[in-house]
Amino acid sequence: MARQRHNNSRFSILLLLLVIILAGCTTRLAYNNLDWWLVNRVSDYVTLTRQQQLQLDTDLERALERHRRQELPKIHRAIDALQADLKSPVTFAQMQHYYTLFTGLSQDSAQVLATPLAAMLSQLDESQIAQIEINLRKKFQQADREREGKSRAQKIAKRTERLADFTDNWIGSVSSSQKTLLAELAGYQIEMEPVFIAMRDDYFKRWQQLMTERKQAGFNRKLAGYLRDATALNTTTYRGEMDLYLKRRFELLRRLQHTLSGKQNAFLNDKLVDLRKDIAVLIHQ
Repeated sequence: MARQRHNNSRFSILLLLLVIILAGCTTRLAYNNLDWWLVNRVSDYVTLTRQQQLQLDTDLERALERHRRQELPKIHRAIDALQADLKSPVTFAQMQHYYTLFTGLSQDSAQVLATPLAAMLSQLDESQIAQIEINLRKKFQQADREREGKSRAQKIAKRTERLADFTDNWIGSVSSSQKTLLAELAGYQIEMEPVFIAMRDDYFKRWQQLMTERKQAGFNRKLAGYLRDATALNTTTYRGEMDLYLKRRFELLRRLQHTLSGKQNAFLNDKLVDLRKDIAVLIHQ
């Protein structure tokens, strides 16, 4: 992909349908610069040699071409189905269905990335692996420090504002009653904070173990499984807590969707139409 097309967009292939709205850029611009974004994200954690960098560039371009052909049509069909169902108030079962559907699509996208990432990781020496671990720990510590000293009410208020900003991007403007619902969702998330942190630490331990196996046969498959689990927040230890959290979230989002005005529904539909059109263009590029 030509370098002149690069743009500093905050975009992730694992959150294609969500982060793209937050990014403030078009789907095509973000997607066409995704290889550059991913390389720059990698550079936040590890310094690659020139040869490693060139190989990663090549492998990512191939992976994204495969994603364009294989995954984008599935995403396009899913958005089309979602638009049809959003014409009526959604049910709890529909909310659960679309969570499962889009989570699966994100997992499939993550699996496409496993091949270039596995190739890169298998070529790293021990000092580079240590560099990644150090930088990951720094990220975790920074996040933990930001949470320290804040009351539950302060955490909920901050998270509510983030959820409101995100929702504004989808429906145009959040009403005061809708913001109350988002505050309820923020409360659920704060309640789950200890579980999310424990899950993060569990995934980090699993990552450390994976890195000891990076030069062994089958590493690509193992990394793909790891990425699929991490994308979906699959967990055995905390499955009960996650199931309860998701049920509460589905019910709240169902209630939220039922409060949308005609103007908000039209805004959301326009967003999805634009997204679907951009994905269609990408598929046929």
